[in-house]
Amino acid sequence: MRKDDFYTFGGGFAWEDVFFYQKWRIQRNYITKQCRLLDNWDIRRYEGSFDECRSAFLKYIEIYELSRQRGHMIVMIPGFGESKNIFKPMWRAALKEGYMAAAVNYPSTQKRISGHIRQLDFFLNHLEDVQEVSFITSGVGALILRGLFSLDTPWKKKFKIGRIVEIAPPNHGNPLLVKLARYKICDFVMGPMAQELTPRKTELIPYYPKGIEAGMILLPESFLKKTINFFFNIKNNNMNAREEKKRLGATDAIEIKNFKFNAFESAEIVEKTLQFLNFGKF
Repeated sequence: MRKDDFYTFGGGFAWEDVFFYQKWRIQRNYITKQCRLLDNWDIRRYEGSFDECRSAFLKYIEIYELSRQRGHMIVMIPGFGESKNIFKPMWRAALKEGYMAAAVNYPSTQKRISGHIRQLDFFLNHLEDVQEVSFITSGVGALILRGLFSLDTPWKKKFKIGRIVEIAPPNHGNPLLVKLARYKICDFVMGPMAQELTPRKTELIPYYPKGIEAGMILLPESFLKKTINFFFNIKNNNMNAREEKKRLGATDAIEIKNFKFNAFESAEIVEKTLQFLNFGKF
């Protein structure tokens, strides 16, 4: 098995994160199932099976004298076609607040929602030295997390469950992606999950169990999105924050105007997200 050091780009689209500790991660290739160990600079330190990479990591703990992590971890789940890098502003702000933070990569354009749920379940079941876990999601990351919470899985008993903040959750699906997925070339590029984002299928995914504090930050449609929807004859069926909160049973919900391509570059969105994680309200 390869042990040579090799710089990577973090595996945003072909690799799925299955382990995280002190900014080190083990990733699994979604096709070959081969794993690799990346350090905090995304340099590959080992390649092999999951157990082999896990054993290699234990040796690096001693070599680099990595401190033991402990406390409250925020797991961040990106949206369709996004990578963990969208969370950089959020990640930095969370660390300043005293949280630990793990932004999770998953091949969103390559697998179905059920496959991403299994990956995240594996990731959480192998999360170590953490006492409490909260979540921040972007876009369809909310649907994956909701599906995960419907499972009876060991990590729910292992950690105290903190709070959840969903940014722009597609509560009524994504009709644009569904329409584009009808074309073979788009279907090939976007993958199987795009076809699952119909209003009917997404609304069948159960919301979080009672007792879980979850807040939603809704982003009103931009002029560009309105133009695209008009061109494809897509009707806006989104509700306002008050209606969505009541319909789903969320703890709190707000709308924030966003003019950034990456919503997490908005200082207000970052601030409101941390406010909910800290106090349970926006």
